[in-house]
Amino acid sequence: MKAFFVSALALLLLATALSTGWELLYRVVYTLVGLLVVSLVWSWVNVRWLWYRHEVKTTRAQVGGRIEERLTLENTSWIPKLWLEVCDRSTLVGRKGNLVVELGRHSSRTVHISTPCHTRGVFRLGPIDVVSGDPFGLFRMRRRLAVGGTVLVYPAITELTSFGGLPGELPGGNVRVQRTQIATPNAAGVRDYQPGDALSRIHWLNSARLGRLMVKEFDLDPLSDVWVILDLDSEVQVGTGPDSTEEWTVSVGASLVKYLLDQQREVGIVTQERLLPADRGHRQLQKALELLAVIHANSSVPLERVVLSEEVRFTRGATAIIVTPSTDEAWLSACRLLEARGVSVLAVLLEASTFGARQSSLLLVGSLLANGISTYLVKRGDDLARALARPAAVGF
Repeated sequence: MKAFFVSALALLLLATALSTGWELLYRVVYTLVGLLVVSLVWSWVNVRWLWYRHEVKTTRAQVGGRIEERLTLENTSWIPKLWLEVCDRSTLVGRKGNLVVELGRHSSRTVHISTPCHTRGVFRLGPIDVVSGDPFGLFRMRRRLAVGGTVLVYPAITELTSFGGLPGELPGGNVRVQRTQIATPNAAGVRDYQPGDALSRIHWLNSARLGRLMVKEFDLDPLSDVWVILDLDSEVQVGTGPDSTEEWTVSVGASLVKYLLDQQREVGIVTQERLLPADRGHRQLQKALELLAVIHANSSVPLERVVLSEEVRFTRGATAIIVTPSTDEAWLSACRLLEARGVSVLAVLLEASTFGARQSSLLLVGSLLANGISTYLVKRGDDLARALARPAAVGF
């Protein structure tokens, strides 16, 4: 705007000088034109001959952690850069990458950026724009630096010390052993052959040593699949930001997945829009956290429809843990159907009224307990480790 005003003034004075022949006006015009040229060149030079390097210590973080970066700017020319404005174009919430630096000839400046992670998701780092101008403020030149990349922020995880009593465990936490007629990876021993035993189960080495037919016995794998079903129906969510039911649902799911995988369980995740097949191990945890970092309540599919559409995945002996802020009892029929097929159902209810909803979850808790479904009640601000350690009791 200032450059336009100076240019217009120079043209006006030039027209006046041509009409009057006044030599002083010509000199003023030459001065203004020279000022414009010098300012333009100055601004252009200030954003050139810059070398830069962007380093990120880690591209993975967790809510509550920090993203550490280091940006190095170097002036590779003999012309000093008296004023450089670094403008951050990152999508990472809370990143403070805007600053003003000065670079002498052949000098460099290293800037450390530490950003606390308050929100899960995928975020872009950069690009970073370098803006400079001339001392008179006539021109502003901008140069975009090709820095950046993406970082993934995992949801908050609470370290759980226990989670009630899962099927397959005795009250003391020991594994319940159960014999089965089918072959499993858990060989329990051998016994005498009985009519009807399959020939594939004969233990030929022991049979030869003892002089009679012996067959192998197996234990039913007590560490059956556990499916964590997260209700991300947009119609039942309450609140915004970190204290919303959506974020608490994801955080509860992440905490449960980590706890169950640490117990050597096979864990899968089901939501309205995404599904992670059941598996175990550290790699499964990484897959689960990556999924939970990016899912949101963008669907309006009700919980009961999700359960019924995925019921074929829940084999007999599996466990389904439903995490929901819903106060509607419509999904209870889906739970009864799962239990009729031999699937154990547990419910983790987020008390919607503590997040701002008008209706309480207490009636639903009573219905779940009346149907023999172990229910855990989580209120806003609760310590998850304590809330998930023991199910709600009758007369809560």
